[in-house]
Amino acid sequence: MNNFLIGTMAGITDLPLILQGIGMAFLIILIPVAIAIFSDTKEFEILDKNVILDHVIKARPLLKYLALIFLPFIFWNGLCLFLRCLWIIFWFFGVFFMTKILINSYHRMKGNKFILRFDYLKKLQNVKDIEDSWRSVWETEKINAENELEFFKLFSTAINELLTSDEKKS
Repeated sequence: MNNFLIGTMAGITDLPLILQGIGMAFLIILIPVAIAIFSDTKEFEILDKNVILDHVIKARPLLKYLALIFLPFIFWNGLCLFLRCLWIIFWFFGVFFMTKILINSYHRMKGNKFILRFDYLKKLQNVKDIEDSWRSVWETEKINAENELEFFKLFSTAINELLTSDEKKS
């Protein structure tokens, strides 16, 4: 009976190491994926960089996701059982979001890049990113007619939205 309790207690103390190991595995996978994604861009260079950072990898909240994965275990030894369970829930959220990033990265590498580009341009709000992204689109020479028409529709919609927002401000 004592051996069972000792084995169970050892399993509990190994839990933070196991969960941190899983978090490290996500980071190890994410690094070559990010390198592959960034080395893939030739046309639409600035647009693709913005799509990757803001829409695929989501660079801004990435540090928060990593904190959800690793921060709980810094204070692990001093926490009561309830707080440990709460930290494990936070860890699951971090792993969930990192999994979404890896899935988005896979779709970016294997799927139709134009769908992500169009989706990004529809949601774009930052004026600097709008200028840089659209400049990247119009400087690209080899765009098939169907995609060019879609870019033009999105561009027209974006210009109309900017004009109507300026009129409302006046």
